[in-house]
Formats: sequence, structure tokens, C-alpha cells
Amino acid sequence: MKSAQYKFFTPTKLLFGEGCSADVGKWLKELGGSRVLLVTDEGIVKVGLAEQIRNRIQNEELTVLTYSKVRENPTVKNVHDGRDLIAEENIDAVVALGGGSSMDAAKAMSVLSVHDGSITEYELGLRPFTQSGPPLVAVPTTSGTGSEATMGAVITDQETHRKFDVVDPLMAPTLSLVDPLLTASLPAALTGATGMDALTHAIEGYTATLASALTDALHLKAIGLLGRYLLQAYRDGSDKEARRNVMMASMIAGIGFPNSGLGAVHGLSLPLGGRFNIPHGIANAIILPHVMAYNLNSCPGKFGDIAKALDKKSNEPADAVQAVYQLRKALSIPVLRSYNIETKDIPLLATDALGRNSNCVTNPREVSEDEAIEIYKHALLEE
Repeated sequence: MKSAQYKFFTPTKLLFGEGCSADVGKWLKELGGSRVLLVTDEGIVKVGLAEQIRNRIQNEELTVLTYSKVRENPTVKNVHDGRDLIAEENIDAVVALGGGSSMDAAKAMSVLSVHDGSITEYELGLRPFTQSGPPLVAVPTTSGTGSEATMGAVITDQETHRKFDVVDPLMAPTLSLVDPLLTASLPAALTGATGMDALTHAIEGYTATLASALTDALHLKAIGLLGRYLLQAYRDGSDKEARRNVMMASMIAGIGFPNSGLGAVHGLSLPLGGRFNIPHGIANAIILPHVMAYNLNSCPGKFGDIAKALDKKSNEPADAVQAVYQLRKALSIPVLRSYNIETKDIPLLATDALGRNSNCVTNPREVSEDEAIEIYKHALLEE
């Protein structure tokens, strides 16, 4: 019998460690940057991190312009505004500072600056990119999306209320400076939500149909780190060991899931962000245990592994679902009904979830529209 073939690719140079972001200016200079666009959001500006990174860039005598209007779910307008700024100001390097939203927006801005048309035209290769944009340095300030290690972006079309993926190796950061110290001021609620995003990537990547021995090793390691350290980081943000390990888990999952695919959690959570503006990590956390329960019999051995990685006391598949419910409750993740979603909204969400290029295609169990509706209904019944 012919053995299975797998492919694995990660395009970004990753530097991990406390304080590595201090060298951002030196790295930009080495990459040939002279006029830098710092892409971030207003929250990062308010806590002083934008000024800190800006100063480190200016210390190398580089010019810095700041775009700080990135939305929680980055929009087509964000991408187009940044693209135009890159062209108008002769920008030759980009820094993405923040969570997944800033990193995704910056990826799309950079590559679109050397192409024409709207970012909507490039959804998942509908129109291919042909060259890379200005060098991009990613500096994550949250531990969840793994966007510093991926070659894609999730963008929201505000006109259609639809979130879509743009994925291409030419979008990947040139370099990522993954500095756990930058998460020290992350509020507990964001620590929990972004950490659940990382856990979703790891669990979905571990059970996805394109998973391999290599991605399994990465994702199971990430699940174990999050099971041990996420709640610790949530309860005590000053715990450096917890912060380091949660950020490591997020990065590891980010390296893994582009190679394994994801699943129905992401398929069903993206419409919640597009139509109701629910933050991505929270949407994933809400849907995760319901999809796990739906998938349970498709790969019980893997769910047994997940149970053991999360609580060390059991390898019963169903205990993996319970462990996620318990963790989610301990992290005070809100329930779906708190976002004013009603039963009448669910059919449209299900249609969106199974639309073009849905992550459901690599879910370990096939998902029909009726089954998607049932999963949403189960989530909506939670108190």
C-alpha cells in the first residue's frame, strides 16, 4: 500500500524571546527600510506600545508614519487606506504591531500596494498575487491568532457583512519578532479570548483532514501548553512563565494549522464576526465545544489525546469537550445569546458558514447546512 504524502511549508523567519522586539529598528535597517509604516490599532496607541516601538525604529534614524485605525475585525477600507498610504508616502517597509487584526491588515496592505484592484478580488487565489510588497515585520502583542507565522489574512467586507480569507506565500511576514514581554499589559479578558483562539487553532489543526505527523506534533504541544498555562496567564498577567508559554503555544499553532487546515469552528465563527462583529477569539470559543461534540466520533483517538493534554487525568474523548467547557467558563467567555442573536438569524449564518471556500471542507466530519443550523442552535441555548 502506498504511504500517504504530506507537505509542510512555513515562510516566515521567526525570532522568539523576551526583549527581541527591542531590535525592530535594526532589523528594518537590515531589510533596507528607510520610510516605515507602523500599522496598529487605537488600543495599542493608548497603552503606549505604539510609541515604544516607534521610538525603537526612530533610534535607527528611520522615518516612521503610523496608521492606527485598524478595526477589531479589519476591513476592506483599512486595507485600501493603508495601501494608498504606502504609495503616497513612498513607504519601503511595514511593521505590524498588535493582535491578529493589525497583522492581517498589514499583510494585505503591503502586498496590495504592488497590485491593482480591490483586496476582495484576491480572496483565496481568485486572482493571484505576482510579487511581494515592502518587507513586513510582525510584532504581535497578543497570544492567539498566530498570524505572525501565517501567510494569510481575514478581512471583513463591510458592504456585504462577510469575512473572507486572502492567502498567499507573498503575504507572509518577512520577519516576526515574538516577544512575550509585550503581552504583559494585556487585560485578562483579552488574554482569555485570544488564548481560546490559539486553542481552537490547535484542536482544529490536530483533527483536520490534512493533518500529518508533523502538524500533529505541533498542535498537541500547543494544546498541552495552553491547558497548563492559559488560565494561569489569565489570572495573573504578571506571570512571565505563563505569558511565555501561552505565546509559544500561539506561535506553534500558527506554524501548524496553515498546513493541516482548520474545521467547522472557523467555518461557523467567521459569519459571527462578519454579521455581528463578535471578536474572532470569542466567536471561536463559543463555537468550539459544540463542534468538538459534533466531531467526537470521527476521530475519538485524537479527542482522547486532547483530553489528556488538557487535564492530564483522562483520555476519554468526551472529556476533551468537558475540559474546553470548563476552561471557557473559568475564562469568563460570554455566551452567544449575549450578542443579541436570535433563532431567526441562524439560517443566514449557516449559509454564510458553508459558502465559498469554507473552512468546513477540512473538518473531520462533513457538515451540511442543516447540521450547521443545529450547531448554532445548541450554542444559542447556552445560558
